[in-house]
Formats: sequence, structure tokens, C-alpha cells
Amino acid sequence: MTPARRAGGFAAALVLGSCFEGQALWGERCELDADCGPDLPCQDDGVCARERRCSGMTIDLASLRPQVAWLLDHSKSMRRCLDDPEERERCAQAEAPPGPSRWDGVHQLVHAVVPQLADRVDFAAVVFPTPTLISEQGICNLNDNSRVPFGTEDAAGVILAAVPEDTSSPPIGENPLREAWSNLFEPDEGGPVRARAIVLVSDNPPNCTAKPQISSDFAEKLDPEVLPLVEQSFAAGTSTIVVGISVMDVMAAPVAGDSMIDDVNPHEYFNQLALAGGLAQEGPEHYLHLRDSSAVPQVIARLQELLAPLVDEVEACRIRIDAAPDYPDLVALDVDGRMHRADSDCADPQAWRWRDATHLALELCPDACARLHAGAIARLRFGCP
Repeated sequence: MTPARRAGGFAAALVLGSCFEGQALWGERCELDADCGPDLPCQDDGVCARERRCSGMTIDLASLRPQVAWLLDHSKSMRRCLDDPEERERCAQAEAPPGPSRWDGVHQLVHAVVPQLADRVDFAAVVFPTPTLISEQGICNLNDNSRVPFGTEDAAGVILAAVPEDTSSPPIGENPLREAWSNLFEPDEGGPVRARAIVLVSDNPPNCTAKPQISSDFAEKLDPEVLPLVEQSFAAGTSTIVVGISVMDVMAAPVAGDSMIDDVNPHEYFNQLALAGGLAQEGPEHYLHLRDSSAVPQVIARLQELLAPLVDEVEACRIRIDAAPDYPDLVALDVDGRMHRADSDCADPQAWRWRDATHLALELCPDACARLHAGAIARLRFGCP
């Protein structure tokens, strides 16, 4: 804010304060104790308050945007034809493929959803495994070249480039989902608590149990540690949307070399993941099933529906904080220098209100929300003894 605007805001506050003739409310501007209401001193920071303000939180639109991480399985089985699961290679060939591969289905999902929400959602992605490491270090390896972290400049464009059509980058290797899951989100520090979600897209359960892996002996063994990760993430507030690609509903016998994970039914496993992730679908398939090419539009539409509530929270200027304030009645909102107390009915359209009695969530009233969307910077001020 420029000095001129600060001066203007301060002058306006003094005019407002003069209307009260010594009755300025908590959180409003003052110069002297006499400017404030009875038993309400003027604090050193120029605000009427019974107790000194000791902390605050800056809020702008960017700090409210939800974070969504894509986990994208690019392992060798994704070369199979989307419409003919028994055909393992031809749909990944560069010339005259008979149809789209499973990875081409992933390409369509990502290239439809990311651009549509890129201006309202912060995206990250991990494409696994890392193809350049396969020949050197084994079929499960993953490094930072496979990651597009949050905060990447033009993250949406970088993610789209990392998810080309199959013939541009044929899938290879196995499924190190557990490693791909690590370090997705940075801890919240000093700002609003962002809504977070994971979109997990795969055709088979994970089978990379440790790093590095060079031998193929483990490739038909389930990594049992992924399901607990999904459960722990949901318990911590991050839901997981599970998208299965041509998922088979059959229990695999322990037959060496059949490319099936022993004693696991992929359909049942994906159902478990979806239930653990907190966004299970109704019906016999709790995950979104991209069964074949005809299902692509429906899965895209359902993904957009599931992500829409995260976007709606931002549109409505709903804000979550990580801990309830010690003194909920001593919280004020400063929008461009003008202070507002909570107003449960939003009779003051430039004020704000608590969303419930937990005091962990609030929302801006309509005019204050519109100002935030127009580029204003808001600040919550928390009072303390």
C-alpha cells in the first residue's frame, strides 16, 4: 500500500472514529484512549483493544488456492491398449497403433482437467518411475526429474508437457507409488490452511517396495505400505481421488512371469484405496474407472465435480486456520486498512463471520470477498493478553 493510500485510510478511520465521539469499537483506529469506548484503551499500534494484538495472518487470493497433486503411473503396463487389455505393446508403437493406450487415457484426463482449473487451483505432479534411470539403476527408480512441485512457474504448462501422448514417451518400468507419494506437500506456516487433494491414476497396485530395485524378482509382489499412506493422508485432511485404468477384477495366482501381482485382486485393492482416501464413489466401483475409451468423458466430468468444492471455497472466501484463537471475540479483519469485527449476519457486507463454533473456519462477507478477488490484501488480527 502506498503512503498516500495509508494516509487516506487512516484519515477515513479518524473520521469514522469521530462519529463515535469516544466510542470507537475494538479493532478500530485511534490516536488516544479518549477515542475509544469505555474501558477500551488505544494500544501502541493505533487500535482500540482491551488486550494487545500479538499475532496476525495475511490473506490474499493466492494463499487460499487449493493444492492438488497428481500421481501418474507411467509404468510398462500402461502401454497396453485401453480398449483391448490383452494387447500389450501395439498401442504404444509410433506408427499405426490400433487404438489408444492406457497412458493415452491418462493424457486425455490430465490435458482436460488441468487447463480448466489452472487459474483457480495450484497443481503439482509426479510421473513415475523416472524413464532415464531404468536402464542404469533398475525398474523402480524415481528422482526429482519426475516431479513438478508446488510453486513451479507455469506449473500447469510443465505438467502438460510431462504428460505427452504415449508414442512420444512410451511407458516403462514398474510402479514406485510409495516413493512418488513422499514430500508432496510443504507444511502450512503462518497462513490459511489450504484445502488439499491427491489424484492417483494407475492401472495396477504398486509393486516397488524399496529403493533402489534392480532385480525383477519383486515385480509381482504388492507394496503393503501404500494403503496406510492413503489412510494417514485422509486423517490429516488430504483426500485422495483414485482413478483406475482398465482395472482387472480377478485374483492373481502366484505364477512367475505373468506380470500380475500375486494374491491380489486389483479391483478390490483400488476399492480399498478409494475408501481409505475419503472420496469413494457409490456402487460396486468406489474408484473412478476409466475402463475404456468410451468412459473418458464421464471420468473427466466426475473429476471436475470432485475438485469443484475446493474451488468453491476460494470463490466464497472461506478460510480455515490451523488453531482456534484463544480469544475469538478479539479477532478483527483489516482489509486495506479498515478494521471489521465479526458480523454473524453480514449486515456489514465488508465484514466477516465465523462459520461455526469451533472457530477454525471463517468467511468474508460479500463486499469484503469481492475486494479480495479484486486484489485487496486482508489481514486477520488476533488479540491476546
